[in-house]
Amino acid sequence: MQDRRAEPRILSDETGSITLDEHTEIACLVHDVSLGGVRITLPDAARVPSPFLLTAPPLDGTKLCHVVWRTDEMIGVQFR
Repeated sequence: MQDRRAEPRILSDETGSITLDEHTEIACLVHDVSLGGVRITLPDAARVPSPFLLTAPPLDGTKLCHVVWRTDEMIGVQFR
């Protein structure tokens, strides 16, 4: 099977934080980090709006993210 991704991914299992608003954050795991986006796992992906802010060590700070796909416990996001 050929990998058709536009950018190489760095495998990761780092903890991160999704900011929903100024008072609400959700813990998550950050996977498959690339220059353009990441894959995130969390218990309830339906709670995450688009766009949102993501903070995690592999990102070197906070990124504005847009959801491009979603399952019950995972989301794929693109950085803005």
